[in-house]
Amino acid sequence: MVMSAAPAEAASAAAVDAIDALLDAITALKAQQKQLEQQLEPLLESLGEAMAAGQLDPSFSHNDWAFTHSPGRLNYAFPAAVQQIEQQLKAAKEAAIQQGSATEKRGKPFWTIRPPKAQDQPF
Repeated sequence: MVMSAAPAEAASAAAVDAIDALLDAITALKAQQKQLEQQLEPLLESLGEAMAAGQLDPSFSHNDWAFTHSPGRLNYAFPAAVQQIEQQLKAAKEAAIQQGSATEKRGKPFWTIRPPKAQDQPF
């Protein structure tokens, strides 16, 4: 009895269709997420303005949702002498990588998903 290749081809096509459906679902959700983030941004700015005007505390709850204002990540501008030492350290790190004395370690795996670039619109 000779087996037909059709069941294997059908299974392969089904697997491709499943991946396509998965990718379609992910990209649709990412597009919705971006749209929601764009809608949320001005609302959060208004919330910050209300807090700055004293209408809101930096931490509060509303409808069982907790709101906490973060002032942003703190960064420093270092003097030139420190920047020079930092450059020397970067060079030393790069040399250790090239020489093989630095051990490689990886963080948690993740996906980066970007929308297609918008095409330039003619004016």
